[in-house]
Amino acid sequence: TNDSAILTISDDDNWPSLSIADITTTDESATNSTFTVALSSASGKEITIDYSTSDGTATAGADYIATSGRLTIPAGKTSGTISIPILSDETDENNETAHINLFNPNNASITDDSAIFTISDDDLGPTLSIPDISTTDESATNSTFTVALSKASEKEITVDYSTSDGTATAGSDYVATSGRLTIPAGNTSGTISIATLSDSTDEYDENVIISLANANNATISDDSAIFTITDDDLAPT
Repeated sequence: TNDSAILTISDDDNWPSLSIADITTTDESATNSTFTVALSSASGKEITIDYSTSDGTATAGADYIATSGRLTIPAGKTSGTISIPILSDETDENNETAHINLFNPNNASITDDSAIFTISDDDLGPTLSIPDISTTDESATNSTFTVALSKASEKEITVDYSTSDGTATAGSDYVATSGRLTIPAGNTSGTISIATLSDSTDEYDENVIISLANANNATISDDSAIFTITDDDLAPT
């Protein structure tokens, strides 16, 4: 009465597992970077997985475009790709990171549900310069040099400085000074103070040299300045 039957073969194989690898860009040009989502083995079923980005040290809208969606890996395939657009800027900064997260898999499990996306900074650091200054007199006060950056940086800038005699003499015309100047991230300048020493001798204007060296996170375009101490003593009679 019944000349055929259906034989159902129940699959007993484990689902393939999904993973996503970290990637690092070579620069921060305005292009797309591609993540590969890999399956541990091919499947006879279509695989889907949801994904979304989240900030690390990078900021969506400034460093990259926030992205979310659903990735489909057709039956028989072992991987799929997700593209994240990068946004270019001209700010010298540290390499920054974002995250891409996987969730809600269908017909697969997840062994690695997130990846780190490192955006490599490709902007040149700022340059440092220091201008000459002159005092209006030789009163025992501090004179201030401004060390300027060509542009702000998201990195802390440090530079060593020291004085040396020109025609002025340390200990009688000024106080020898040395140290390290720190310019915090986001700032465009820092200051150095040199103390002058007052005397009552009629003399020529004298000068001191202040030098910059060993810059960190910046280059030096002008490594020295002349500090002119203007004599204010009356000529003898």
